[in-house]
This record gives sequence, structure tokens and C-alpha cells, in this order.
Amino acid sequence: MMKLSTAFATLALGGALLSGGAAYAGTSDCADGGVLSFIDHRFDYKARRYLQTDLDIVGFDRVSNTHVDYRDETHPIERVYCHAKVDMNDGRRRDLWYMIESGMGFAGLGERIRFCVSGLDPWHVDGRQCRSVR
Repeated sequence: MMKLSTAFATLALGGALLSGGAAYAGTSDCADGGVLSFIDHRFDYKARRYLQTDLDIVGFDRVSNTHVDYRDETHPIERVYCHAKVDMNDGRRRDLWYMIESGMGFAGLGERIRFCVSGLDPWHVDGRQCRSVR
């Protein structure tokens, strides 16, 4: 069992265990291969680094756009909200929730992708059941 102070230190160093956000210079299409590849690689890194496990995404299925907050006077950043089913190497199928934010990459260029795999965010950094990226 991890001590609480160790847990907070890990959280501070690595952000959410298996949620993630980083700049991506790509498209705002939920099914874009570059977006899914980015999530897959980032998930692998976080699973190994913070959970110290070999848990891996082996496939994406039912990729869909759930809604869009278009840029306007009430939404200064365009956000595309996405959902997919992911098959894991442990045989389980989980929900993947992700959001693509336009103009939020490095120096305001490109996109930032935030994602969360349901059941794999033990500190609820993205809220209960990945709420903040839904």
C-alpha cells in the first residue's frame, strides 16, 4: 500500500495517473489516427511510470464525437469532446474519454489533448468517472 505522502508526491510529479494532457499539433477529429496514437503512447508512458504496470491499450473501437463547445463569446477555447471503447491487454474493455482543445498547444499553437480511462484515475484528478473530459 502506498503512503499518502508518497501518493501526493507521485500525483504532483506526474499529474493524473492515467489521464493526461499535452500539446499535439494535429486535428480536432476524434477518430484521427494521430490523436489516437498520441493517446496510446501517452497512456503507455503513464501506466509504466506511475502505476508501474504493463497495462496497455491494444485497440480502439466505437470512436465518436460526443459534443463540441465552439469558440464564441462564452467559450474562448474550442473543445471537442470524444468517447471510445478501448481494449486493454488485460482483456478488459474500458471507456476512454478525451477532449481536444484548439489553440492550447505550445505557445497557443496546435491542440492539447486531455484524456482519461474510466476506472484508472484513482485520485479522481479528472473527477469521478472522468467527468472533466466528458
